[in-house]
Amino acid sequence: MDEIAITRTDSQSLIKLPVKLTAVAAPALQAALKQEIAAGSRTIVFDLTATTTLDSTGIGLLIATSNTLATMQGSIRLQNVAPDILKLLQHMRLADRLRATATGEANRG
Repeated sequence: MDEIAITRTDSQSLIKLPVKLTAVAAPALQAALKQEIAAGSRTIVFDLTATTTLDSTGIGLLIATSNTLATMQGSIRLQNVAPDILKLLQHMRLADRLRATATGEANRG
């Protein structure tokens, strides 16, 4: 599995996701997310620049993270989302909920 790069600033974490966010990668990411939230992160920005594959387990993990942070008045954001993945999220009506922006699109605060 590719490494997950995490940068934390105050209560925000930037997580650069691997090429494949699938059932294989999800356990390591889930453990990292638990650590970030326990350390005080309330905004988690997922950078999908390198991500080309997203399966149902990966989507479920993103939704679960969004739900967890919402109970703490926090949120997530997906940035640099590839067109195919963004289209999938739009069809699933998740793009707005996950605050997904396309590669090259200005990131919403």
